[in-house]
Amino acid sequence: MSKVEELKEKTAGAALSAAKTAKYVAIISKKRMEIALEKERIRREYAKLGRIYYKDYVTDEEPDEAEYVPLCENINESFRRINALKDEITDLKDEYRGCSEALATTEEE
Repeated sequence: MSKVEELKEKTAGAALSAAKTAKYVAIISKKRMEIALEKERIRREYAKLGRIYYKDYVTDEEPDEAEYVPLCENINESFRRINALKDEITDLKDEYRGCSEALATTEEE
């Protein structure tokens, strides 16, 4: 194999590697943004929960479960979504590492 062909193969491999890296970085960044949005939802739900609790405290009313339960369920759902997104990110990172290792092995041969 000539030096030009060898250089061409290495360049193509590097371009493929860069494209895969960019793809994974974009997907992971999107998932991290979704996590940030879920954390913001949790913050807002906590604030609503606090206002309701304070209203009940100030007026010396008995807490109404109908007001609290939907907010708590929303918070739990956001935490579940965050955990699922974190798992997806971990899977993507593992997948990327596997692709990178396979590409490196192919280049060595």
